[in-house]
Amino acid sequence: MAILVRILLWVAWLAGVGWVWHVGLLGTAASIALAALSLVVFAWPGSIARRRHHRELRYVDMGKEPTGHH
Repeated sequence: MAILVRILLWVAWLAGVGWVWHVGLLGTAASIALAALSLVVFAWPGSIARRRHHRELRYVDMGKEPTGHH
């Protein structure tokens, strides 16, 4: 997921929690807990495959010798 999309989802999450707290449907402790949960969810590192993709390329020497001319 692109970093911009993650940031926008995080801001939307916080805005939603803030609105629900402001309306009075959630208490202060629950709102703080949901805000902390949002940090865990949206700051979670990417998948292992994506992290592997950004590593440097590795080449394997297959041990092939140049062929001789007969």
